Amino acid sequence: MHIFLLGAGHVGLVTAVGFARLGHTVTVADIDEPRIAGLRSGRMPLYEPGLEAAIAEAGDKLSFTTDLRPPDDVRHAFVAVNTPQGPDGPLSTEHVEVAVSGLLTSLRGDQAIVVRSTLPLSGPDTLERLRGDRPDAPAIVTNPEFMREGSALRDFAQPGRIVAGWLAERDKAAAEAMLELYAGIDAQTLVANARTVALVKLASNGFLALKVAYANELARLADAFGADAQIVADGMGMDQRIGRSFLDAGPGFGGSCLPEQAVALSSLAGAAGVPAPVLDAVAVANDAHQRAIVARLAGLLDTDAVPVEPAASGGRLPLAGRRIALLGLAFKANTDDVRESPALALAALLGEAGATVVATDPRASERARRVAPDLAIASTPEAAAAGADAILVATEWAEYRSIDWAACARALRGDLVFDLRGVVDRAAAERAGLRTVALGRP
Repeated sequence: MHIFLLGAGHVGLVTAVGFARLGHTVTVADIDEPRIAGLRSGRMPLYEPGLEAAIAEAGDKLSFTTDLRPPDDVRHAFVAVNTPQGPDGPLSTEHVEVAVSGLLTSLRGDQAIVVRSTLPLSGPDTLERLRGDRPDAPAIVTNPEFMREGSALRDFAQPGRIVAGWLAERDKAAAEAMLELYAGIDAQTLVANARTVALVKLASNGFLALKVAYANELARLADAFGADAQIVADGMGMDQRIGRSFLDAGPGFGGSCLPEQAVALSSLAGAAGVPAPVLDAVAVANDAHQRAIVARLAGLLDTDAVPVEPAASGGRLPLAGRRIALLGLAFKANTDDVRESPALALAALLGEAGATVVATDPRASERARRVAPDLAIASTPEAAAAGADAILVATEWAEYRSIDWAACARALRGDLVFDLRGVVDRAAAERAGLRTVALGRP
């Protein structure tokens, strides 16, 4: 089947490749001419493991265009544009509305618009108003994605579930028919009204953010009492009601989904007058955890471990004169995405505490420079460590498991390695004369 897809971003490209692998022909359209030109010549606009090779392997099953009009033989036109922060808060549907409005003028009644973009709870009503009461208008259904950056191709092919939403009774058949595009994938399916489906998506990511925040609080508790947070997580994960995933401590959650959608749920609840103290606490917990990490680092560097507040508050700067090498800028390994990156949040907090920060990342440096142009970025961990008092490991890159710690020790002014991700070879670092501390580990 021929599928048309609007949006050559992360979700759009992975979705296009996934459908091409299922045997469909996919045309990807985007208004970004340089991006489309790059994709036609094999240049990737983003990093996702295996994506470049998969696009090349797709051959004539996959094409790229700046023409936003779907070909006549298309039965399903997907919308995979972003829903960024807008004037009314997170998950602005401005881009979705533009895309859907264009498709409504060019598609027939026997064709369907499939919105894969993440929608707020009001999103389905917005789409219904756009379509109006035209009896010959195409069906509109939703199909949110549950793909994780860094493992998105696998997540498309082996999803936990495939979900379809319908705006009105007339769209139910189209929602069921859309699921047939996924033939060949063994997964549970769910079809429901689009408002319910939107909450399934937001609630899933909100709950995952809650698990991460909870795991980070347990790690700080473990540090205070000498427990091992990793073993605690393993023990909790043995309970099938809880599960082991998203219980690893780290520098906080980040990326384009968990922070935005946890905040979105809290905002939506507040706007509707629905008390939601648990949801409200998630974003607060993330910020509190990152401030606690900076305070702990100050204590490990033999300064007073005081709560870290912005410099504007007028308090003493606990890291004044300190130089910190920050390893990792992407919000997680195997991506170059720095949106809501906890590493960048830590860099800002370290700066507010008086430290000079030099960061490095094997993939995300260029994107980080665009987001944080004043942040000093080095090409390697050894270069970042030059003259530093401490190394702070913020992203779990595989490369950081085999760092030349002897070279880092020679470059460092101090001797501290503070590992927030549990990836440092502590024995190798200690053989090089370094003092290692891992978050939540004795």
